[in-house]
This record gives sequence, structure tokens and C-alpha cells, in this order.
Amino acid sequence: MIVVLKRSYRGGWVTLTIVVLPFVCLLGLYGLNWLVFQPQLVTVFLQHPLFEQPRSADVIVVLAQDIKRIQHAASLVEQGFAPRTLSTLIDPGCFRERKVGALCATGVRNTVDEALTMRRVLAREGLDRVMIVTSRDHVVRAAAIFTLVFFGSGLEVNIVATPLDVSQKMPSTHEIRSFFPSLGCAMLGRFSPELYEWLRPYGRELLHGRTNSSVAWLHHRHA
Repeated sequence: MIVVLKRSYRGGWVTLTIVVLPFVCLLGLYGLNWLVFQPQLVTVFLQHPLFEQPRSADVIVVLAQDIKRIQHAASLVEQGFAPRTLSTLIDPGCFRERKVGALCATGVRNTVDEALTMRRVLAREGLDRVMIVTSRDHVVRAAAIFTLVFFGSGLEVNIVATPLDVSQKMPSTHEIRSFFPSLGCAMLGRFSPELYEWLRPYGRELLHGRTNSSVAWLHHRHA
């Protein structure tokens, strides 16, 4: 009888863990993404809203091709937070030599690719502090990916969101759905690059989102 009760007790805990833990994680993730769109609520408890604290950096990296990200990064440069911007779509070393963005595309296809590529590029450029600018609905996932990929690199990374758009007040379900698969891909890319590259063509958009690799706009701010 006691053995049966013990097995039942353990089985109950296993079931509870399998069912409740993922739900709690998803709820917490949704809450964090929701708070990104509620800066006034956050400042009741914290000094600054989430992902809205730009600091001095050697360079500002703009993720992918998005006009709001580009404009916000340019504004931060004008305010003196960094001397220049870089795009994840262009290799700056190649661009310095060839002067043609289309010949120097990095080929990134998602946020994980961007993080892995920029870790190599920024280390080669000899930079110490980097500010990452991305969209508000993307900032939580981007912060998790870049933190994981840049861990141990010695680079100081600060993730900054674009200004709040009053037309968008709720988190992106795609970002929430993609969060944990993206972390898995980031870990794979960080610790087993060969396996990541082998698996990447078979991945779906759900795993880590897509990046438009067009480079037509990238000619004026690359050193």
C-alpha cells in the first residue's frame, strides 16, 4: 500500500511538472513581453522602462532591415551614444575594401544568424561595447539570443528597443512562440556551429524567425 502511494505521489509530481511548468514559463514570457509595451507601469517599480536605457557604445548594431530601427539608431548616434552604426546584413571589413554593399552581404537569415555573425564581426573589429537596436516586439527574444551567443566574449552588450508605437500595445504571438526554439538554435550555433549550419536549411520560420537580407539601403553609415 505504501509503495503504491509513493508511486502515485511521484507520478503526481511528474504530471504536475510536465503540465504546469511549461504553462508557468509561457505565462512569465508573455508577461515580460507585455511589460515591454507598458513603460509607465514599469517605472512605478523600476527607474527605467525595460530595454529603454541606451548607454555609450563603440558602435550601434541595427538588426535586419526595418526603417524604425534604422531611424532610432541614427537618432542615438546624433545624441552621441555611439560614433557609427553597423548592420547585420553587411560585413564592415568587406565593405571598407569593396565599397559595394551587395558584394559584402553576410547572408544572415534570422536573429540567431545575426547574433552569431556579429559576435565574429565585432571581435574582429576590436570593439568592446555594443548597443543592439531592434523592434519593441522583438526585443525580448533578441536580448535572450544575443546574451546567450555573446556570453564569454568579453563584449558589453546593451539591447535597446525602438520607441513605443501607440498602435501596437500587445506582444507578438510569433515572438513568444519562437522564443524557446530560438534559444535552442542559439545554443546549437554557439557550441556546435557545424551542426547548426547543417541543420539550418531544414529549419522552419517558427524556429527562429526570418530576416530580409536585402542590402539596397546600406551604403551611408558603414565604416
